Amino acid sequence: MPDNKIDMFKLVQEVEKQRAMNIDEIFSDLDSVKNEEVKVQEPRYTNSAATSSVNLIRKPTLPDDIGTYNTRFEAFKAIIEHVYYGTSNAGDYVQGHSDALEYYFKDAYANSKDLYVVEARVNDEINKFSSRAQLYQKGYYDGLFYVLKALKRSKELIMVVLNREINSKL
Repeated sequence: MPDNKIDMFKLVQEVEKQRAMNIDEIFSDLDSVKNEEVKVQEPRYTNSAATSSVNLIRKPTLPDDIGTYNTRFEAFKAIIEHVYYGTSNAGDYVQGHSDALEYYFKDAYANSKDLYVVEARVNDEINKFSSRAQLYQKGYYDGLFYVLKALKRSKELIMVVLNREINSKL
């Protein structure tokens, strides 16, 4: 009669090994993604084996048209308001991304006359950010970069408005 305990032990080890490999693959996929898509794998276990489903979400990009604005803060606000994560529920990644946007939007609101302060804080947090091992952290980190790009874009947009205004006066 075969020893069922040893077989069960080996089976459990194999399932754990497969689960660990899936987690490592998720992190390597997230680190290898440059700009457009993030692959989020959510493991779902059945009675017989471990399987996973894959949801793709698009990382938000800066919008081309944000409407009208008169200040740099208004341009930044419009960019942040145009963020769209798609219809899929990517859970922790989206939550981290939106938390970064929300935190720095509040900071920008409090410093709406001087967004250079906010830009410096975002740069500082990006430089100090140590771990991107979990989906939430990866989303938050990507959110910081989105905020930084939005701040820089708001500066460019308001400079275009000012340039037009100056040229119309000349």
